[in-house]
Amino acid sequence: MIARLHVGSRLARIAVSLAAVGLAFVTVGIGLALLGSDPIDAFRQMGNAAFGSPFAISNTIVKTMPRLLAALGIAVALRAGLWNIGAEGQIYIGAMAAAGVALFGPQVGFPLLVVISTVAGILAGAAWAFIPGILRADRGISEVITSLMLVYVAIQFVNFLVEGPWLLPGATFPATALIPEAAELPIVLSRTLLNAGIFVTIGAVLTAWVLMDRSTFGLHLRAVGGNERAAAASAVPVRRTIILALSVSGAFAGLAGAVEVLGIRGRLIEGFSPGYGFEAIAIALLGGLNPFGIAAAALLFGALAAGGAGLQTSASGISSSVVQLTAAIAAIYVLVGLGLLGARERRLMARRALEEAHAVDPSGSAPETGQES
Repeated sequence: MIARLHVGSRLARIAVSLAAVGLAFVTVGIGLALLGSDPIDAFRQMGNAAFGSPFAISNTIVKTMPRLLAALGIAVALRAGLWNIGAEGQIYIGAMAAAGVALFGPQVGFPLLVVISTVAGILAGAAWAFIPGILRADRGISEVITSLMLVYVAIQFVNFLVEGPWLLPGATFPATALIPEAAELPIVLSRTLLNAGIFVTIGAVLTAWVLMDRSTFGLHLRAVGGNERAAAASAVPVRRTIILALSVSGAFAGLAGAVEVLGIRGRLIEGFSPGYGFEAIAIALLGGLNPFGIAAAALLFGALAAGGAGLQTSASGISSSVVQLTAAIAAIYVLVGLGLLGARERRLMARRALEEAHAVDPSGSAPETGQES
C-alpha cells in the first residue's frame, strides 16, 4: 500500500508540474490578448529564439546549465526539509574562487587548470553554505535567514574585487581580465555556444540522482526531512546530515558559478548572475525535487530566457518581461498544486491509519482479515 501511495504521489507531482506550466502559458496568453497583443505570435517568436536553429538550441542549453546546477543543490537541501535561500551567494562565491584560481593560481595548463578551478568553485560554494549549516545544526538558527543574508555579503565581496584589486585596467565595466585559455571549458560544437560544461552538468545530474535516491545519505535526507526527532530516535545522524545537506547544496551552486565563469563569461563580471540562485528554487519545486524532473524544468527556464532575448530583438512590441512573468506564474501554480496535493496525501495516510486501527480488536490481535498489520 505504501509503495502504491509513493508511486502515485510521484506521478501526481509530475502531473501538477505539467499542469502548472500549461496554466502559466494560458494565463500569460490571456493577459497578452487582453492587452491587444498576439500571444500566438509572441510564443512563436520565443520558440524560434530558443529552438529555431543549432545556435539557438546551444544558447538555450547554455542558459539552462547554471540554473540546473543550482536547482540540484536546492533539491538536496529540500529533501532534508532545509531551505537554502542562499544559492545566489554560493554561485557568486564559486565563480569568484574559480576565476581567482584560473587567474592567479599555478598555470599548469589544460586540462588540469580547468579541473583545479572547477574544484575550487565547488569547495568555495560548499564552504559558504557550511556556515548556515553549522548554525542551523548547532544553534537552531534558521538557515533561511542566514543563507539569505550571506547572499548580499557574497555579492558585495565579489563587487569589491572586480571594482578594485581584480579590476582590469582600462576596462569600461567592472570585470577581471579574461581567464587563461587553459582554464576555459572548450566549445564542443563549432559555430555554437555549447561548451564542455554540458558534460559537467550531465555528470552533476547523475551524481545528484545517486546521492538522493541511491545512497544512505539520501535515506538520511528523507528521514531528517520527514521528522528530525523521529530520525534522531532511529539513530540517524541528524546534525551531520543537516550540515552535509547544506554543504552539498552549496557545492552544486558553486559549480554553477564555476561553469558560468569558465565556460560562458570567460571572466568574472559584476552582476553576472541574473538571479540563477533564486530561479533555482522554483525550478527545484517544479521538477518535484527529482534530478531528471529538475533537468526538464531547468530546460524550460533556459528556453524562456533564450526566448525572452528573442522578444527583445524582435519588432513585436512585446516586452521580454513576459518571460519572468510566465516563470513566476508557473512557480505560483506549482506551489499551490503541491500544497493541495500534500494536504490530500496527509488525509489519505490518516484515513489509512484509522482503517488499520479499526481493523484491530481491543485485545490487540491481528486484523480481522488475518493479514499482518
